[in-house]
Amino acid sequence: MVMEEGRKRRKCPRIPVYLDVRVDQQDGIVVKGKVINLSTEGICIKTDDPVFAKEEITVEFLLPDTLTSVRLGGQVVWYRYDTKTVEKKEQVHFSGVQFLDLVESHRSLIRYFTLKMLHDVELVREQGIERVLSDVLNLPPKERKTALNILTHKGFITEEQREEIDHGD
Repeated sequence: MVMEEGRKRRKCPRIPVYLDVRVDQQDGIVVKGKVINLSTEGICIKTDDPVFAKEEITVEFLLPDTLTSVRLGGQVVWYRYDTKTVEKKEQVHFSGVQFLDLVESHRSLIRYFTLKMLHDVELVREQGIERVLSDVLNLPPKERKTALNILTHKGFITEEQREEIDHGD
């Protein structure tokens, strides 16, 4: 399945969010929308106007729990529209954006936020532990260890499972 192959390539967890985003396209058009998931590698955006694949854009959003506005260059790696809205005046479009110029300070803020979200029991339940673990396994060793400790502390995995997962590579 294509979605599962994409999950295996991910280097970090994607956390569902609902944040305002401004998208500056190269032709000067500004599109407003929502970030619907976030990771240190990229975001998925939902917009009323299309932002097509292969387009280089700049996105700006406010990172939750901070006063930090994050403005980053990115490339749209995929585009889809909601087929249920085709006949309506207001269509809904989705684009996957890979960050191109993520500085370490922004990467650290986003990584901190995504790891912090693992404390959200409802979020982990909604995503499913298998899906969360699939993303966690792709983290760098230090962050993977932190994420596994959070999941153990919250009771999603046992100490034995944590050890097995952490030493399985």
